[in-house]
Amino acid sequence: MKAKYWPTALACALGFLAPSADENAWAVEGWDLAKMGQQIDQTNVVVGVGGDGLCSGTIISRKHRLVLTASHCVSDRITRTTEEFVDPITGEVTRKMIEKKLDLEVWQNTTRDYEVISSRHFVARIKGNDSQNDVAILQIADADFSASMEAPLAPDSHRLMRGQTIYVVGNPGVVLDNSVTKGIVSSTERTLTIGGKPIKVFQIDAASIGGNSGGSVLNERGELVGTLDAGMRGAGINFAVPISATKALLRRSGFPDIVGDASRPDKAPSGDGRTGRHGGPQDPASIVHRTSASWFSTWFFLVARMVR
Repeated sequence: MKAKYWPTALACALGFLAPSADENAWAVEGWDLAKMGQQIDQTNVVVGVGGDGLCSGTIISRKHRLVLTASHCVSDRITRTTEEFVDPITGEVTRKMIEKKLDLEVWQNTTRDYEVISSRHFVARIKGNDSQNDVAILQIADADFSASMEAPLAPDSHRLMRGQTIYVVGNPGVVLDNSVTKGIVSSTERTLTIGGKPIKVFQIDAASIGGNSGGSVLNERGELVGTLDAGMRGAGINFAVPISATKALLRRSGFPDIVGDASRPDKAPSGDGRTGRHGGPQDPASIVHRTSASWFSTWFFLVARMVR
């Protein structure tokens, strides 16, 4: 090849080997500290009843005014009673189980110069609940509610990896709202047994205490990869429910558009199992404890749900 053609050939080769703009877009626009702070302030909420904070939650849809939290944070607001009905003609008595979902409250605090300068409180209703996978969907009742941001869900193509950096956002002790801690994924697959029920989770080492339950676990792009569920007190071992459980619940609850398949409300969750198969007072000693009967029970640790 003549020397004058070498620059052109080299440029073509480099262009062919270089990643596309789309592939590098996330790196160029990375989740810098300013964007992180803005997302946390605008999407993290406290979940509670009557001004008494219990857990954390995350705004995941501006359009539908939806908040993601943990099922065990709302379980006390779901009542089931058996009622008798008498047929007026035959006199036959039938009994039916009636489930009632009581309202909760979510709020956001804004702090400036070490003082809370505003606190927005809203009534929220339970729109979806999956006690097996410990996730719940709340909807803010006020149709005029307008969120500035929503936390993006990690795409189905996302795969958790051991050693991957993650961030936990929530309200430790409830009073320390809008806090973030950093850690790694310690294991992509664990099975806990809490309250006699097995639950599929992934293990992280980011610090969490009571009040963090229902908070978001984010990757380095600021995408939701899980919801904080439980932990071992004092051990630096915590567990989160994969985002696939949330996507499945959104589909069942009538919000398939949030996960990108509005035309397939019954679409099964995708994934390979790593993301697809699956507050309390300031004193951490007041965390609700559940003794696990799973593989690590021989360690004599108490599994603690991160809720008041």
